[in-house]
Amino acid sequence: MAHPLFRLAAQALNWPLTVLVRPYPRVNAVMWDLQYALGLWRYLDQGRDRAPLELAQRVTPRPRILDLGCGTTVNLALPPGGYRHYHGVDISRAAIRRARALRRPDTSFEAADLLTYRTDERYDVVLFREVLYYFSVDDAVGLLHRAADLLRPGGRVLVWVYDGTTDAGRELLSRARSCGLPVHDELVGGAAGAGSVLVLGAADPARSGRS
Repeated sequence: MAHPLFRLAAQALNWPLTVLVRPYPRVNAVMWDLQYALGLWRYLDQGRDRAPLELAQRVTPRPRILDLGCGTTVNLALPPGGYRHYHGVDISRAAIRRARALRRPDTSFEAADLLTYRTDERYDVVLFREVLYYFSVDDAVGLLHRAADLLRPGGRVLVWVYDGTTDAGRELLSRARSCGLPVHDELVGGAAGAGSVLVLGAADPARSGRS
């Protein structure tokens, strides 16, 4: 586990540093790789969070899942047979290498910047687990809409906020609620695991003007 001082440094400095280097994707990727190499995020790898998959299974029993900003996925429970396919995307190649090393069945991973990531695949569920903090309001809203465009009929975007009582958590939930996508549910604790989950659907083209 990372030294507590490293953990505090990561939490205190990561957001402003990320915003500073966001216009430079290669620098941003190197920054994240360095943090993983130093073990600054290793404390997140404790335990196995079952809530993301359990909520995805509410959409369909064996969902196709896209996890944007997936990290190492060490703390994510993905029992065999509980999903059709899981695809994780993260800007950090170090995180993606760790995720691939787990050799879980029916999984794939890709190193890419979320702001430029594109795919022709369609998913039942798109996850944002503690990710949107690191983007401007405009970029976060754009990401949510692009994620909704990747949904299969009836699919959902799940926006995870592990502490919705902080200023950052409240701001993130407010961003997601007002992004223009329909809000199907909002879960706090219980089935959401730790924190809050906002459940969003695809935009209605007739109402939003989006194609």
